[in-house]
Amino acid sequence: MFDRGLLYSTSGLPEKVATFADLGCNVGYFTVWLADRMKSTNLKGIMVDANLDAVEDARWHVEANKMKNIKVLEGIVGADAKTEKATFYVHTSNVCSTTAPVEGTEADQSTWTKIEVPCVKVEENWVKSFGNIPCELLKIDIEGSEMDFFRNESAFMGRVQAIILEWHKWRVSLDELKAYLGSQGFTLKSVLHEDAGLGTAIFDRKG
Repeated sequence: MFDRGLLYSTSGLPEKVATFADLGCNVGYFTVWLADRMKSTNLKGIMVDANLDAVEDARWHVEANKMKNIKVLEGIVGADAKTEKATFYVHTSNVCSTTAPVEGTEADQSTWTKIEVPCVKVEENWVKSFGNIPCELLKIDIEGSEMDFFRNESAFMGRVQAIILEWHKWRVSLDELKAYLGSQGFTLKSVLHEDAGLGTAIFDRKG
């Protein structure tokens, strides 16, 4: 997958990354890909996912590659600061698990399993692990909760330099993201992929 370029595009991403956050990390492929691209296992970062099975696989990838400065956390991101636990829907395909299924679909128990998970405060965990250093790259793929995260983690967003995000059209449009992130100092750099349901884009700090 690495050699054939089947994971992520390098178009528009920073050439050098030493610190990152991977939100919606799934089993950890992005982190392993980033370490491979940077030719370094000394990256500092946080990985978060609410699917415990995926988290355990992500931890295995981090440990197997001896990435000692990466924290893998179980839970959702983007909840209000006072919320300790929240509902999460695990999909039969783990790449679709979400806090916000398409309206009406969550009742299908053959497709979704409803669970309660911890709410991870990304800024709090970042400062605890790494102090006040910047987050050079934020990768965010949280199945429709993008705007919740941006609004509720404004302190963390203040330290982010570049973003690669997957947006989900049943919750937010690209124009809405451009307007909000633009107000926070980011500009759209490129759209890597877009179809009827979602897209992937890169934003970075203006100037």
